[in-house]
Amino acid sequence: MRFLAVLTLVVAGFALAQDPPPAATAPAPPPAAAPVSNEVAAVHTSESGETVLSPRIRSVTRLHNSMPHHLFGVGLVTGLAGTGSSDRGTRQAIVNLVRQMGYNLTIADVTGGSTALVSLTCSLQPFARAGQLLDVKVQVIGDATSLRGGELLRAELKGVDGQTYVVAQGALVVPGVSASGTNASVTKNQITAAWLDNGGVVIREEGTSFFSESGALELQVLNPSPFNAASIAAGVRTTLDGSSAVVSAVDPSLVRIELSDEDRTNENALRILNLVGNVRVAVENPAKVLVDQTTGTVLAGEGVMISPCVVGVSDFTIAIANDEEVVQPNPFSPGTTERVGRSRVEIQTDNRPLQKLGGGATVSDLLQNLKALGLSPDQLVRVFQALDQGGFLHATLEVR
Repeated sequence: MRFLAVLTLVVAGFALAQDPPPAATAPAPPPAAAPVSNEVAAVHTSESGETVLSPRIRSVTRLHNSMPHHLFGVGLVTGLAGTGSSDRGTRQAIVNLVRQMGYNLTIADVTGGSTALVSLTCSLQPFARAGQLLDVKVQVIGDATSLRGGELLRAELKGVDGQTYVVAQGALVVPGVSASGTNASVTKNQITAAWLDNGGVVIREEGTSFFSESGALELQVLNPSPFNAASIAAGVRTTLDGSSAVVSAVDPSLVRIELSDEDRTNENALRILNLVGNVRVAVENPAKVLVDQTTGTVLAGEGVMISPCVVGVSDFTIAIANDEEVVQPNPFSPGTTERVGRSRVEIQTDNRPLQKLGGGATVSDLLQNLKALGLSPDQLVRVFQALDQGGFLHATLEVR
């Protein structure tokens, strides 16, 4: 037994000498990781062949409680070269303004032609600060024919609460031009409307806040729908994963982001809005058909579908023509030549054969089917109304 053990060790040693272990090699470096991007393609095609848009959240939402404040005012424009107002209202406004400056005038002392009574409008954007400059639109109220060369005297623009938020004054910019001669005149663009570029100054700030009354950030969906609201909420929830924010789709038009008390600061609100605003989310194509009955223009979403049906258009025109004929008596008869009126009634019927309207799932299919019918704008409107009333049009129809 001892001999066998020694022999085994010798054989094992011989084997180890003949077959040395392979030299240790450094582990191969892992392959370089491909750059990972969370960016979703802005436009791609679904499995059904429908185009899917993925705009940024900031493009399809807005902060719910930060809407623009529309302001309105009335003012006087002076320095017009005979194109101002001559009505009594304008002259009375001049008298009121002059009396505020300490001068005593009557309406009989004021002549028209160089002054115009105008309306002033502008929009005060959310978070506007005192001293910020705004553009103001100016439009004629009275019978002034042009505002070119005029200057607006200081005027106040007020909000729905009756408070003054903007004061405007300055020279006007008129986009239109007018020229006239003795027997002809030409006008291009409006000359009774003008802009006061950076002529409005904010003097009162609004108490705009990032947070709603409940203390949450609320995003209003610009094109409300259950799909859009759910898609936006999912994108926000994924972006803020790991934080204490609670994201929910309240209804088809509102997505709410609830924050803890310590995170409810303006700086954090700006950070969150900037972070989620850059995320792309899928939105659905609106199922809507818009028909202009004047021009026959049809605007339809790509997802609009029409059930297979048969369409026939029948139209007729009645034309009545009044002709006068001269009737002469027979030769050597005592009659006289007379004019006799005759009416001719013609009825033209345009009976189009029944044509099959196949189902359309895309805009091109829909237009090809309608193009085959050769419809006039009026007939096109009637066809769409019939499809909508019959339940064949699977979209919302709007006729203008």
